[in-house]
Amino acid sequence: MGFLDSIIQPDAPVPALIGAAIILIIGFVVGKMVKQFVLQLAEATGIRQKVRFGIDREAKKFGFNLDFVYLAALVFKYVVFLIAIFIALRILSVEVGMSTVLIPLISYIPNIVSAIIILIIGSAIIEIIADVLKYNLRDRLDEKAKTAGMTNVSTNIASYVRYFLYLVVFITAFLQLGIKVESLMLLVLSIGIIALGTLAVLFIFSLKDHVSGISYGIHLVNNKVIVKGDILQIGDLRGEVVEITLLATVIKNKESIYHIPNSKIAQSIFSINKK
Repeated sequence: MGFLDSIIQPDAPVPALIGAAIILIIGFVVGKMVKQFVLQLAEATGIRQKVRFGIDREAKKFGFNLDFVYLAALVFKYVVFLIAIFIALRILSVEVGMSTVLIPLISYIPNIVSAIIILIIGSAIIEIIADVLKYNLRDRLDEKAKTAGMTNVSTNIASYVRYFLYLVVFITAFLQLGIKVESLMLLVLSIGIIALGTLAVLFIFSLKDHVSGISYGIHLVNNKVIVKGDILQIGDLRGEVVEITLLATVIKNKESIYHIPNSKIAQSIFSINKK
């Protein structure tokens, strides 16, 4: 502290200039090192790849070709520069603009850093959650959904979850910046409720034509009218029953595999040879 105290004395201008110059040089070097460290850390942890296929790709849909991890690294670099400039000016005992510009900026830096960390790491976590959700639901839902005429159910569900989580992350980041988003949150909540209501109505209408098939499918399964291994003949089709779902019964013969809607079975005369 003795050396620093001697530097900041007003009667020692030359040492003060030297000290300020050293601080600026150190700040410049450290700033560049911080930028490279952030980029390398993002690459090594896979965060940059997740963000590249997540928020970066979404931004391109709106005409913005941005690399958010690189921008975050630049922000950290210039934060170090700003701190170095602040310290250099303090060493030179320069007070002009300190209280109106630099000091408010310096005090605001933790908010900016917190918002950036939340955006970048939050985006990467969201992409991981969306991938896990999609691949876990794919085998469970997509094949069964095909019998109802629906495709990529797991992808759609993962997309809705993804956008919802992005919304939460962005709102959290805005809160870190001190932006009042109460009205925004109310608007988003209203839009979310309307969107969920619309999806529910569309889902109900998409299933209304399958109600009879679902009810008969429940009848077939609960009463074991048809079980796997039975030989089912309906019209000109004959084959071994390999699967029974709520919407369709799947039979297989030497020619092919057939998905017969349960509603058609309910309206037809069929015969069963038990296994």
